[in-house]
Amino acid sequence: MKKISYYLMAVSFLGITFFSSCSLDEEAKAIAAETFYNTKDECSSAVVAPIAKLKSAYSRNMHAMLEAYSDLIYGRGTYANNSLYQGENTNDISRTNALWSNYYGAIRDCNIAIHNIPNSTQLTDAEKAGYIGELRFFRAFAYYQIVRLWGDAPLRTDENMDKWNVGKSSVTDIYNFIVGDLQYAAQNAPSKPRVVGLPDLNMAKSLLAEVYLTTKDYASAKKYAGEVIQSGVYELVPISKVRDFDNLFGADISGTKEEIFYLKTSRTNNSGWEYVMFVSHPKANIDGQKMHGAGGYYGMYTLVNNSAIAAWDNSDLRKKLNVLPFDYGEGSNTALLCKFYDPKAASTGGANVNIPLIRYADVLLTYAEAATKADGAPSADTMEKLNMIHRRAYGYPAKSISSVDFKLSDYSTIDEFMELLIKEEGYETFNEGKRWFFLKRLGIAKFKIKEVKGIDVADKHMLWMIPETEFNTNKALSAEKDQNPGY
Repeated sequence: MKKISYYLMAVSFLGITFFSSCSLDEEAKAIAAETFYNTKDECSSAVVAPIAKLKSAYSRNMHAMLEAYSDLIYGRGTYANNSLYQGENTNDISRTNALWSNYYGAIRDCNIAIHNIPNSTQLTDAEKAGYIGELRFFRAFAYYQIVRLWGDAPLRTDENMDKWNVGKSSVTDIYNFIVGDLQYAAQNAPSKPRVVGLPDLNMAKSLLAEVYLTTKDYASAKKYAGEVIQSGVYELVPISKVRDFDNLFGADISGTKEEIFYLKTSRTNNSGWEYVMFVSHPKANIDGQKMHGAGGYYGMYTLVNNSAIAAWDNSDLRKKLNVLPFDYGEGSNTALLCKFYDPKAASTGGANVNIPLIRYADVLLTYAEAATKADGAPSADTMEKLNMIHRRAYGYPAKSISSVDFKLSDYSTIDEFMELLIKEEGYETFNEGKRWFFLKRLGIAKFKIKEVKGIDVADKHMLWMIPETEFNTNKALSAEKDQNPGY
C-alpha cells in the first residue's frame, strides 16, 4: 500500500498537485500498484503516462526558449529577454519552473511503473522487459533535457522514489544513468513500436548515439548511429520542391520513414502543437493559406540580414521552407518562421503537426560528426552522410551523386569538416529546438552568438535557475550552495 500512497500523495517538490491519499475513500485506497501493473493493458497505460508530461513541456516554452537562444532566431515580446542572454527574468523563471515539473513528472511516472511491472503475474519476463525498456527510454530522455538545461540535479529513480530529500548528482553521474537506461532500452524495447510514437530499439539507439556524442565517446556514438543507419528502416523523405517538405513537417501527417521519435498530436481536445500558433502571424500566408487557422502570436522571428540567414543560399529549398520575409510592423528586415504551419487549426492548440525530436537526418549528422572524430579525420563515408542531407535540400535524390555535393578534398581536416557540419546542422534543424544544445555541446555557443548576433553571452545563461520550490521542499538541497551560478 505504501507504493500506491506514494503515487497519489502531493508531490510538492515537482510543483505538481495531486490528491492526497488520505482524501480518497477506502475503496480507492484498496487499489494497489501491484495489481494495477499486472496486465498488458495496464502496462501499456503506464508507458503512455509520461508522454503527457513531455507534450506539456514541448507545447510552446521549450521550443520557444531554446530557439530564442540560438544564433539564427530571436524571441519577441516576453521571450525577447532570452535573445539578450543575461539570465532569467520573472517570465523565464515561471516557464523554466514548469519545465522542471514536466520532466520530473515524466520521470516519476516512469519510476513507479518500472518499480512495479516486475511484480506482474500475467506477463512473461520478455514482455515485462519490453515495457520497462520503453519506460527507461522516456526516463532517459527526460533526464537528458534536465542535465543539459540545469546541470547537476537530483537523480530520482525507481530505487529512491520514496525519499523526499535527494541531493544533487553530478552531470557525469546523470549521464551514466542515462546511458544505462538507453542501453537497457536498446536491448529490450520492441524491435518496432507497439503503437506509433512509442519507443523501439532504434529510437533508443538514436538517442544513445547522441548522448555518447555529448559525452565525447565518439566510437560508441559512431557505433549506435551506424546501427540505426544500417538497419534500413529509415530514409530521407524525397524533396523536389519546397512544399514537398510538407510531407515531412506538415499538418495531418501520420508518419514518415524519416520519423524516429516524434511526439504525436491530434486535432481533438485542443491537443495539437501550440508552438505552431506561437510562430504564426494572423495575416501571413503560405501559398495562399493561413499559417494558422486560429491566428498567430508571432512570438519568434529571424532577421533577413542576420549573417547566417543572409549567407543561406536561396537555391537551398530549406531557406524558403523556414524563412518567410514579413513586415509585422518593425521593418522589412523581419521574417517569420514557417517550417510548421496548419491552416486548418481551429484553436490555439489545434495544429495537428507532430513534434520532431529525433529524425533520420539527425542520426546522419550524429554519425558524420562521431565517425570523423572517432577516426581522426573526415572520410568519404562521413562526407556522404552530409551530402545526403545537402542533396535533398536542393531537390536531388539523397543517395545519388549531384552537382551540389561537397568535396572531401575541400574539407579534409576535422576543423574544416566541422565548420561545414555546423553550418549544415543549423539549416537542416532550423526551428526544431536543437541548435542551442548543439552549440553548447561543441562549446561554441558564446562564440557563435557573438559572431552572428554581436552579443556577449553571460556565463549564467548557460544553465537555468533551479526552482525555488525544489529548495523549499527538498531539504537535501540548499539554495546558498546548490543554486546554479549567477542566480
